[in-house]
Amino acid sequence: MEHKALLHSLSAAIGRDTKDTAALLESLSAVIKERLSDMDTIAIPGFGEFEPVKEDEHIVTDHATGERMLIPPSISVRFNPSSLLKRKIKEQR
Repeated sequence: MEHKALLHSLSAAIGRDTKDTAALLESLSAVIKERLSDMDTIAIPGFGEFEPVKEDEHIVTDHATGERMLIPPSISVRFNPSSLLKRKIKEQR
């Protein structure tokens, strides 16, 4: 689902106009980004949990050339779906 389709679906679901819904979605996105950058986990009941994961720097070897490279540390986000979401997806298959 693209951004516009999400915006229209959400707007219809909450009974607000698209402009208000866009502002709400933008604010939610900003809060999520801020909290994840502070290494906080975000739990949305019935949906799932966004968890920042810090990966340490490590050395990898290119199998073709044998060259060793240092990969810098990074932070990625892991999503763990709730059991309710998993069950709903399973039921629709």
